[in-house]
Amino acid sequence: MVKNIDAKTALKWLIEGNNDYIEAKINHHGDISKEKRLHLHHHGQNPFALIITCSDSRVIPENIFMKGIGDIFVIRLAGNVVGDFALGSIEYGVEHLGIRLVMVLGHTSCGAIHASLEGSHDSYIGEITKEIKKAIFDTNDPIKATKLNIYNSVEKIKNSPLIKKDLENITIVSALYHTHSGKVEII
Repeated sequence: MVKNIDAKTALKWLIEGNNDYIEAKINHHGDISKEKRLHLHHHGQNPFALIITCSDSRVIPENIFMKGIGDIFVIRLAGNVVGDFALGSIEYGVEHLGIRLVMVLGHTSCGAIHASLEGSHDSYIGEITKEIKKAIFDTNDPIKATKLNIYNSVEKIKNSPLIKKDLENITIVSALYHTHSGKVEII
């Protein structure tokens, strides 16, 4: 991959990869070779995009966008909820790796969204659902709730002091992955 890729090209590559994924008959065609692994080991990573997504096992950005080792800097948290540690990781990707495209990728049939719509939860799960509830207000529609949660995460990223000072050079995209079709919709 090319160093310091612009956000428009990065988004184009992701969408092209997602189109390949939807039609794929094999699991993956991104470069996962030993040679690529060794190159990245010796020369460091140079991802062209950063994706914040859910921990859901059906949501695998490297496969969804048909990319290989070192192509995407991925942050996975249940409900793609953005908090301090996620923001620190995002800032690292933007500041130290030079990534210009940040995508918040929510998905349909999200367990964290459904748990938030159902009510309160104990333990640390409750911390996730509380955060989602703040984003979704009083909606009971799972798709609307998912989108509101994505938008909330995007706003948190935009309000990071480090991101805010360089926002004109960073593109932050809201996206929804449809688990039934494999399609990524930019929202």
